[in-house]
Amino acid sequence: MDIFPLLITVLSSIVVEATTIEKSKLLLQDLFQNYSKDIRPVEDQSKPITVNIDLDIVSINDFDDVAGTISMVVILYISWNDESLVWNSTSFGNTTSLTFPQSKLWIPEMFLCNPADSLQPISNKHFKVSLSSNGDVTWTPGALLTATCTPNVYRYPFDQQTCQLQLSPWGYSSQQVKLKIPSSTILFNYFHMNSEWDVKASLTYLWSGSFDIAEFFITIERRHMNFLVSVVIPVIMLAFVNLFVFLLPFNSGERASYSITVLLAFTVYMTVVSDRMPASSQPMSYISYYLLSLVGISVVIVTVNIFQIRTYSKHDEDEPVPEWVRTLYLYTQNIFRRKKVNTSERLHRPDGSDSKTNNGLDNNHILDVDSSKRNHDLFYTSILPMSQGQEKPTTDNVPMIPDHQPEVVTWHMAAKIVDTLLFFLFFSFTIATTVSYFICANVN
Repeated sequence: MDIFPLLITVLSSIVVEATTIEKSKLLLQDLFQNYSKDIRPVEDQSKPITVNIDLDIVSINDFDDVAGTISMVVILYISWNDESLVWNSTSFGNTTSLTFPQSKLWIPEMFLCNPADSLQPISNKHFKVSLSSNGDVTWTPGALLTATCTPNVYRYPFDQQTCQLQLSPWGYSSQQVKLKIPSSTILFNYFHMNSEWDVKASLTYLWSGSFDIAEFFITIERRHMNFLVSVVIPVIMLAFVNLFVFLLPFNSGERASYSITVLLAFTVYMTVVSDRMPASSQPMSYISYYLLSLVGISVVIVTVNIFQIRTYSKHDEDEPVPEWVRTLYLYTQNIFRRKKVNTSERLHRPDGSDSKTNNGLDNNHILDVDSSKRNHDLFYTSILPMSQGQEKPTTDNVPMIPDHQPEVVTWHMAAKIVDTLLFFLFFSFTIATTVSYFICANVN
């Protein structure tokens, strides 16, 4: 029973002094009574003061491919120890920390060493500092930084860009201010996603020389779906639509205007892409080479189409088909029919050939008669082959084709077969060019 009154007496004798505004005012006045913010806050002025710095990116506002700049909202976490601002917290009502404007003490003003506009300190008078009783100072300025960043658009729009922010306490050598980066990566504590770019990686690096530079690297990847849907896929569609000019009838009168219209559409898309690309020649984007290839193919198609129209408009009576054109036509026809027939056998038919029909014509000589030329072109009509049970006529009963009489080939027929060949040729070129672009653009 005697212990309880004794315990109450001891506890009541303990007086806990609380922090008051008067104590804080007295502390602040005492700290800065003989303080100079123009002198580095280290007792031994021959030694450097160590400044810790970390970067926290809040948002990526813009990356300008053409200007080669990146704009970001950042927060800097800067801390150091001020040996002139140390106090005993128990002497000032257990006051362990103070917060006041940064203008009252020495701060290591940081400058962006690769700015896109002007060289200005990353701070203003509105930011606060936090001071602990052991002299540790924490300063967290924020800023909108616009830095230079040379774009690498080789793989545009599947590209990645690596940009850096170079921060340094301008005016202080490494013997006066020593930088230290506690974190190996950039911080993203308050990061807001960007609609055009994704953050893939980050890295920090400290460059030491006559003065220290803290370098912060960030790798961003473009969200390519918008450009893919609005530019790349329409260009691919135009590239394949361009080929169908060879399937239009010659007498439609639309072949030349069709091919020229597609060529103009390619030039419009080249303008759209060039507006988003840097003005320099290095680097050049693969999509620029891809569009240039498609424009080249389109120019060749327009040129070839003009000659095709000219060929189709020729009259056989005024300008006979040359022998080499007729031979090439027959050879091409054999390839399409998948029959290995020698052209010479078609010109000089041997006696006793069992491949003749009952009218003396080879089944391989079946011709497609153009409906628009039936009244003035001469063609051989095909006859159905004999049935197996029918007796084969003798050679004496089969009318022979004279050796000097060739199969009829007109300019119209030659133009049509060339159209088929050109369609498959340019189709192959377009496929190869498109596949090559996607392979090059997606290879890391």
